[in-house]
Amino acid sequence: MTERETARRVFAREFNDSSLQYGEHTDRAPNFVITPTGAMCNRIFAVGVLTETENVGTGGQMLYRARLADPTGAFTIYAGQYQQEAAMFLSRIPTPAYIAIAGKVRVFSPEPGTHYTSIRPEEVNVVDSGVRNLWTYHTAKLTLNRITVVEKALATGLGGEELAWHLIRNSEDSEGVSKAIDHYGINRNSLDAYRQMATNALSTLIEPAVIQEGKTDSGSKRVLEVIGRLDSGDGVSYDVLLDEMKKLGYEEESVEQLIGSLMDKGQCYEPKIGLLKLT
Repeated sequence: MTERETARRVFAREFNDSSLQYGEHTDRAPNFVITPTGAMCNRIFAVGVLTETENVGTGGQMLYRARLADPTGAFTIYAGQYQQEAAMFLSRIPTPAYIAIAGKVRVFSPEPGTHYTSIRPEEVNVVDSGVRNLWTYHTAKLTLNRITVVEKALATGLGGEELAWHLIRNSEDSEGVSKAIDHYGINRNSLDAYRQMATNALSTLIEPAVIQEGKTDSGSKRVLEVIGRLDSGDGVSYDVLLDEMKKLGYEEESVEQLIGSLMDKGQCYEPKIGLLKLT
């Protein structure tokens, strides 16, 4: 029996930026998606908020598409006849919900310059915000570690197989790093963007505070209170919420940050674009 590849941890944004596939494309040899920071992913472990599910199958076939949001973006999940247990799970679970998923990665390139990433689930489970927060922390740490390896690789001035051999003693992603640098044209600016991504994800683990007129106020609780008070069933429009928060003395930028943080934590969500509801 073939041993399964380790499920890697990467953020949705980096995974969605990934277009490099590597492998022999046979049934027995593992195939990988290599991310911009060099993670070689055959399988992924992700935790976040399941925000929507939809049966997109045709002709009576069951094929569920779902979105799993983390602090950086959203993974796309597909579960069909070969993932029947996961498909049934997605067909029954109400959204939003915290879930953990492990599954095979896919990159579909219908034409040059265009690619779509997805996960085919092998295991799906309901979790809580604590599990999601731990996943966010460890994924940020692993991402920052990979960035450090890539920075060291760039500093050598080497490339290709020569770089891979140079790195092989220092990182399990030595081959992935060298291929990522060549494929994505990685430089210090792109690394800084991914470092900021990881830092922003970590910042969602800290309760935001809005400072106005010399005192600290828990803006998150105020936003939740306003949504709950104004929601008559279909949700509260962003514009209405913003107007109400402005009446309470909050600036638009602060409100946007608070809403983003609450959505990342799964405390509110968008049933439709421009509408907000409490979870």
